[in-house]
Amino acid sequence: MQVMKVFRGLVFILVVLISLVFGYDRAVLAAAESAVKAPTDQSSMPLPLRVEGTRILNSKNEPVILRGVNTASLEWTSDGEGHILDTVRVAIDDWHVNHIRLPLAQDRWFGKTPEQDDEGKAYRALVDEIVNLCASKGCYIILDLHWSNSGQWGKNIGQHLMPDQNSVIFWKDLAPIYANHPAVLYDLYNEPHDVSWDVWLNGGTVSEPGGRRGMEAATYEAVGMQTLLDTIRATGAKNVVVAGGLDWAYDFSGILEGRQLKDPHGNGVIYANHAYNNKGHSADVWIEKMKEATAKFPVIVSEYGGSGGPNRRASWGFRRRTSDSNDDWLLHVMDALQKNNWHWTAWDLHTGAGPTLISDWNYTPTPDFGVYVKQALLGTLPAYTPPVASDTPLEEPAPTMPPPGRRARGLYGDWLVTIEFGDRQMESILSLSRNSEGVLSGQMINFWGLTELQDVKLEENTLSFIQVFRFGGNERTSHFKGTFENGTLSGILAGDMGESKLEGVRSRRIPRVAGKWQLKFNVMDREITAMLVIKDTPEGVLTAEWLNEQGEHVISDVQYNRGRLSFKRKSRIEDFEFESTFEGTIQRQTNTLTGIFRTDMGEIPVEGTRIGAALIGDWNLDVTSDQRSSKQRLRINQDLSGLYGIIPIKKVELTGDKVIFEAALEAGQQKFEVSFEGKISDSKLTGELKTPRGTRQVEGEKVVRTFERPNRG
Repeated sequence: MQVMKVFRGLVFILVVLISLVFGYDRAVLAAAESAVKAPTDQSSMPLPLRVEGTRILNSKNEPVILRGVNTASLEWTSDGEGHILDTVRVAIDDWHVNHIRLPLAQDRWFGKTPEQDDEGKAYRALVDEIVNLCASKGCYIILDLHWSNSGQWGKNIGQHLMPDQNSVIFWKDLAPIYANHPAVLYDLYNEPHDVSWDVWLNGGTVSEPGGRRGMEAATYEAVGMQTLLDTIRATGAKNVVVAGGLDWAYDFSGILEGRQLKDPHGNGVIYANHAYNNKGHSADVWIEKMKEATAKFPVIVSEYGGSGGPNRRASWGFRRRTSDSNDDWLLHVMDALQKNNWHWTAWDLHTGAGPTLISDWNYTPTPDFGVYVKQALLGTLPAYTPPVASDTPLEEPAPTMPPPGRRARGLYGDWLVTIEFGDRQMESILSLSRNSEGVLSGQMINFWGLTELQDVKLEENTLSFIQVFRFGGNERTSHFKGTFENGTLSGILAGDMGESKLEGVRSRRIPRVAGKWQLKFNVMDREITAMLVIKDTPEGVLTAEWLNEQGEHVISDVQYNRGRLSFKRKSRIEDFEFESTFEGTIQRQTNTLTGIFRTDMGEIPVEGTRIGAALIGDWNLDVTSDQRSSKQRLRINQDLSGLYGIIPIKKVELTGDKVIFEAALEAGQQKFEVSFEGKISDSKLTGELKTPRGTRQVEGEKVVRTFERPNRG
């Protein structure tokens, strides 16, 4: 009898635990408690650093060469995706770094993001735990202000041209916490760009266009690097400071010309360089720039990355090269870093924030980058010998060209283009696709409307088309011819109004899996509902939230490939902690998700539907008023972001057949807003669009992609 009671008790507990694991409908709470905090042993702390001339010295006057890795995720998540502490431990214990660069976001520090409800307390505690972990292992840590908000708390969170007034508040709060901590360095601001050197140093008014990575247009008062340094020193913190130059921390020219930061009362400034093979410079050019800079001040290459060595990927029979001389840019750069004893921090010990050092969360080094960085940290990286110039061309296999359809595939989709008209510029979207017969077609979309392009042709990598549009009451015609390669498009738009230069880059695509999914599953005889929200960061890393009624749930390691979705979930209910994994399939045609949760207690089938599916996609709109009529495109992305023409959508709602959206475009002090209310029925959209110029009637039809692969017999 006693055995039976015990058995029944275990069965009861099992049922309760299964119910608790899969939860009920309540908002997600804070992340589960992270790993046990390691006590900081003063004897194991690294020695304090200071700058002397071009060198970095410790308190024993010994030269220190900083070699480490970036550990990203706290800029785009508030919990480090659940494995940031493990990443730091692996970097120190297995990869043998002597410093970590930890990217941070000023909004998350103060709890200003939607998923935070504790004013940043948990985020700051996690940062503190990472600092203590590094210090206890004798490792330095660079606290890097990576993401800001253009002066608007909780909005536009990401990489900007320059820091803002809220960045001053960030450093006023953070700097005194780790003031004079022997392990901590401060990185003022990540990758300033597209401003003058005077603004870089002293600040000033800057304007940013909207559209990039979903950002809104913004004009704000940028804060100069000297102000951020002075802010830190005013707190009593003498910690060594890192400052990156312009052109995304690649350019030293202004600093070499005398715009160095003044730091009479601190332990000095190290200037940062970010080295990627996207500047059109050979490794030799970069090395000469580094030698010029390091002869005058200390420099740390606080980000670098790429692919190198024998594992370079092939593309249609071409062997990947980084220069006409067959020089391997990455290995050449790494060789220079080692031979010149330059300080460096590789980007990035993450599976998704490329260029990646690891291929999975077992921390397996990537074969074309991570293996070399790990060798360099262990002192086993082989010396690199650049190729000797020769008049005899290298023998290579004859390239195999892809079929025309495959070669054009990189052209399809949206291009964010800028067209120059004298000293003025117009931003537009060039959208290219093909019909059911494989014929190219295109649209030019701008603030004023949509124009269907004519005679769109692609020959090799040369694109041409004709654009007919109305300007000043007259019909105008222009002809475009240009080239596309490596994600860029450039050419000339010529017509009876003269020639205009057109340049464009590929628009970032939102992964199909992103968005909100309403999930249903059964526990015993009870149907449970939950919402899975999947987001895509600007770096292309997938994150997710689990929204339901009970418990704390943290999702990590979100992977999506060819319709297959998987992730891990940690759940905590009071004193109970559980782990589960999910694997499932997304059906594009039906916008459904089916899969299975697996735990130690068994398997549970899950079914889900995408929220807002009827509205997601492209809509061709006819917009009419008493004065004029025009065509425009409405795009609603999987995550319910979108564009009306080129105007970013701020809000979209679909309730039954009722549709509401609001969009706004800001440029300087000017703001243009539109709002729509209407109905959706059988791929038709009708309603009213309110603009500052009056109300317009809208009728639209959803674009259906009907391309089919040709029958090859």
